[in-house]
Amino acid sequence: MTKRDIIDLQLESFFGGKFPQKIQRLVDAELNQGRWVDGYDLAVSPDVIDGDDARKLFEIILTQNPELRIDRDTLMKVVDDKLPQSSGAPVSWIAGENGAYALTDSLRVARFEGAQMIWRTPRISWDGIEFDSLVNGRLRGRAWLLSSSVTPDTTFELDFDTGELLEGEAVPY
Repeated sequence: MTKRDIIDLQLESFFGGKFPQKIQRLVDAELNQGRWVDGYDLAVSPDVIDGDDARKLFEIILTQNPELRIDRDTLMKVVDDKLPQSSGAPVSWIAGENGAYALTDSLRVARFEGAQMIWRTPRISWDGIEFDSLVNGRLRGRAWLLSSSVTPDTTFELDFDTGELLEGEAVPY
């Protein structure tokens, strides 16, 4: 598993809804590549594993990669304080190869390393943000601006190191 996989898995456990399926799929892939760790047998099941077994697998992975463990309580406090829209909207994320990741509360984007926020954009959407890619230090996505359409109106691009908005626009509060 890559750093990106492990960070993405943790964020799925914090904010997502498919944690058991995601961890089972990742561990199955490791087993298919011949990597065996005590406890991985939990993933071998004809059905989707339950939440308890998923959490056990998760702990096995984090024990092997303690430097990638995100302190959930600290992260949630920062998200509540700095991404206030997150209480009413789903939090979305995208993880980079080095383990850094971005979260959105549907209005703005913030970059994190572990549970520490590195930068936060001004508001770049009226009502939703979708991430598309994080490649070569550029975070690309789409944002809704003054429409009620089902799809986002405009693209944006951020410098992942600095948070500078390279394409797109900030919107007034």
